[in-house]
Amino acid sequence: MGKFTKIYSNHSVELENFLANLHSLIISSDPDDQKIYYKLLTTFDFLEDKINHPKFGLGSLIKDYDLINDLETKKILNSGQIDLLRLIQRTLKLSSHGLNKDPNQLVGQLWGRLQGLNNPDIEKLLKDAKDSNSKHFRLRPLTASLTSPESPLICNLTGHQRTVTAVVITPDGKKAVSASVDAKLKLWDLEIGKEVGSPDSVG
Repeated sequence: MGKFTKIYSNHSVELENFLANLHSLIISSDPDDQKIYYKLLTTFDFLEDKINHPKFGLGSLIKDYDLINDLETKKILNSGQIDLLRLIQRTLKLSSHGLNKDPNQLVGQLWGRLQGLNNPDIEKLLKDAKDSNSKHFRLRPLTASLTSPESPLICNLTGHQRTVTAVVITPDGKKAVSASVDAKLKLWDLEIGKEVGSPDSVG
């Protein structure tokens, strides 16, 4: 449980408003508000609370990072900070196959992918993840043993029971349809690394 959940433990509406509030920080004319966006998205407690909240989850957190482009245009953050936010977003996308099933893997996924990047904000994120007070047992790799967010791989999609025979990406690059020997078609949201149904069940 992160510190935000503890603060708002008896005020679920206030917690929801807080977790959903990033867009208002970006459109604010106050540069200090906009800098809070960077701080939140590099804070382990915020990541953990958003992933575990029933109204938000991993997909909502990943999309929070899409607001980076607005900050880059406004030149509120420096290029190193922008690059770091994109790195964390890619880490979450790469981890989506595990985190969508079990959000308690967050510590292990972060440690398995971000160790050794020699950045003080990454080091703080990992330290806070290690020191977090969760009741759940979590594995914390001693080395960066998982695919790095700097690799070409975007995300892992798991769900078919047998061999996948074909994959088609939609023209906008945001979704994919896969076919398998298990006689099923699956529709995937590539932005959040999650199955969102079958092609015949949408539209």
